Amino acid sequence: MSSRRLDRFRVVLVGSKIPGNIGSVARLLENFEVGEGALVAPQCEWRTGEAQWRATGSSKERLNSLPVHSSLPDAIRDCQYSVGFTARAGKTRKSSLKLEDLSRMLPGRVALVFGREDLCLSSEEAGVCSHLCALDASDEFPALNLSHSVAVVLSRLFQGEQDSRRGHHETASRGELEPLFAHLREMLIHLGYEGEGNPERVLLKLEKIYSRAGIRRDEIPLLRGIITKTLQRSGS
Repeated sequence: MSSRRLDRFRVVLVGSKIPGNIGSVARLLENFEVGEGALVAPQCEWRTGEAQWRATGSSKERLNSLPVHSSLPDAIRDCQYSVGFTARAGKTRKSSLKLEDLSRMLPGRVALVFGREDLCLSSEEAGVCSHLCALDASDEFPALNLSHSVAVVLSRLFQGEQDSRRGHHETASRGELEPLFAHLREMLIHLGYEGEGNPERVLLKLEKIYSRAGIRRDEIPLLRGIITKTLQRSGS
């Protein structure tokens, strides 16, 4: 087992546009003993220049080995939870988790998702995340630099993360939950359920509920068994 304090966390940068931010975050991965980092569709050349200058020492290796994904779902597929950090508010974009509660409430592998320097995360990307979290800052000037936001989050987690990882391995990843979601979709369509007139919207809300619940791997067969029995009793 790795001795890294934040080994179970993955920092995911979505659509980053400034090479220096990527280099700085690579350095933070080393500063705070983070397990993994990943990039989603970066919008700049980050393997040379300022990014390399920002990532000093052993963090250069981190920088140069960052995996690149074409989409956010691909980058978080094997994580049990994903937390999107955003300052934007709205009816469908409310903070669901406080930073100080993150370690305690989310056992297992957690993706920490940070959006673009100017536009943050899109509504679609925020919807993919199982949780959203807003960082407290001045109402008059709330915007933080991307790498500064990552530093605030990792510093808090580094202080609060407990050495014990009891039960972390039991929580199902998003990828392991996807067959359950597909099965659930089949049941909703078969039953003709159209809450709010849009079964896909209902399914998205249910996916968020299931993701937040921290379902264990050995609980998935039980839930799918219930769905199968429901389909059989309803004549599927």
